[in-house]
Amino acid sequence: MTNSEELYKVDELNLLDCKKIHFTHEKSGFLTLEYDGKTYRKTDPTRLIPFFSKTTYISLSYENEEKEFREIGVIKDMAELSEEQYGILDSYLKYKYFMPEIVKIYNIRDNMQGSIFVKSMTTSGEKTICVKDWYQNFRMLSDNYLYVNDADGNKYFCEDIQKLDKKSLSILEMFT
Repeated sequence: MTNSEELYKVDELNLLDCKKIHFTHEKSGFLTLEYDGKTYRKTDPTRLIPFFSKTTYISLSYENEEKEFREIGVIKDMAELSEEQYGILDSYLKYKYFMPEIVKIYNIRDNMQGSIFVKSMTTSGEKTICVKDWYQNFRMLSDNYLYVNDADGNKYFCEDIQKLDKKSLSILEMFT
């Protein structure tokens, strides 16, 4: 079967054998995957359950000659990878999905024009986060998990708002 005759089935979950996976982290920053005798350049790993499962159900895809993304398959659990391969993939995913955690909220200011400004302490330092359309971009994804997408597309989270100090929690309650 040639690439032009490639059949792409979207209704199947192709679980990959982790023993056959070999990643190389290229100087360009991309991953190259060797799997089952084939080489896939610029492999794009994607967390299928990004907020609640960081190491399970990782989709691997690549861009074919027609500039279409094709899924190679899914890693059910990264723990099944060798230590070296786990490290390469984990490092890439941490970079791709970098999200500072909000650990304290000093204040939230509404500019009454559709944006709020969240002055906070994150795991990457103090930050004033500008959130446009706060109803869509400042969300509780579960009872305690806060997800924030700022005006520049940066993402932040608070895994458990109940672990915030009382002042942060009282400020936050007005907007959740």
